[in-house]
Amino acid sequence: MLSKEEIKFIQEHAHDDPYQLSLSKGQNKGISLGKLVPQIQARQKLAQKLPSWIAQEEIFFPPQLNLEQASSEDTALFKAKLIQGKIIDLTGGMGVDSWAFAQLGHSVTYVERDEKLAQITQFNHRVLLGDSVQHIHGDGIDYMKKHTSTWDYIYLDPARRGSKGEKVILLEDCEPNVLELLPYIEGNTQLLIKTSPLLDISRAIQSLQGVDKVWIIGVKNEVKELLFLKSQHATMDPIIEIHELSLSNSLIYQGKLSEERKAPNKMGPLDQYLYEPHAGILKAGFFKLIAGDPLIKLGLNTHLYTSTKREASFPGRQFKVIAQGNPDKKWIEAHIPLGKANISTRNFPMSPEEIRKKWKIKEGGPWTLFAFQDEHQKNVLALTEKCPLN
Repeated sequence: MLSKEEIKFIQEHAHDDPYQLSLSKGQNKGISLGKLVPQIQARQKLAQKLPSWIAQEEIFFPPQLNLEQASSEDTALFKAKLIQGKIIDLTGGMGVDSWAFAQLGHSVTYVERDEKLAQITQFNHRVLLGDSVQHIHGDGIDYMKKHTSTWDYIYLDPARRGSKGEKVILLEDCEPNVLELLPYIEGNTQLLIKTSPLLDISRAIQSLQGVDKVWIIGVKNEVKELLFLKSQHATMDPIIEIHELSLSNSLIYQGKLSEERKAPNKMGPLDQYLYEPHAGILKAGFFKLIAGDPLIKLGLNTHLYTSTKREASFPGRQFKVIAQGNPDKKWIEAHIPLGKANISTRNFPMSPEEIRKKWKIKEGGPWTLFAFQDEHQKNVLALTEKCPLN
């Protein structure tokens, strides 16, 4: 894939601006910038996402579109710990998930219908893993129909692009159609699906006719993936686990949607502490369930919470309330005299950018200004400082 001279060129220009490098054609005779600049650009973009891959100088990266949907090492290795045995990856792509499965000693068959991408991934897997992964060029669904091998797990990360290149979210709109695999979930065979973080969880459970479990995977308070596990024992009311992979103990919350529906909607005024849930909590829709005694919700559609005493175990950001008042210029000038604060809004008629512009507040500093509607649907401002980590 890469000659010694090409590898040397990539190393020498590892930190260069790819755009500027692409303009220096006359200075790099015998070097195909069209081939190597994308490699340099990919390595710069994936330095944090795929450090083990970047560490190998022989690795050759596929086009940008293939990089977008690829798992990070952290999320791939998380998935690899969920399943075991004989695994077939029907939408192999760049091969990060197959790499992670093989890293943990599972028997892995990788299937990819894009011939060029399949060739690149097979080369990269050999650099990283030797010959421990079986590679198949072909359509995953067709391969399942023609081979009766018993798999412990079928893994699927369907392409989230339509026929015209547009982004799609629903399972039935992805390629391949996940629902076509449901007949193969029999005996001990289970299906693990990675989906867009934008997918509606309740609708996905309905489309899949029930699942065993759902995982919401977050990294630094950003939801990266949704995972659905389905077997013959699937339920319409599965446990939903929320994980934050930047923590040593990644599980931060779990519950069921049925529990959320039954939970009381306890609301009240802002007290001494304010809590902003982790993004995974909000994705799960555990708006009432996360409250519970002694926390209360600040408003019906305001997903912020409060308490008299600090609840250090709350899964999300925690703030000490300094002051609260009405959203007007006089209050802003009295409580933010230097005109500098971080801004967060929840169920408020103005965006953070509009607030900054209207009241001339610069970003930064130790304070966070929350703008929200209270339990009486009244607009409120709260100036807070972030609680230190325990």
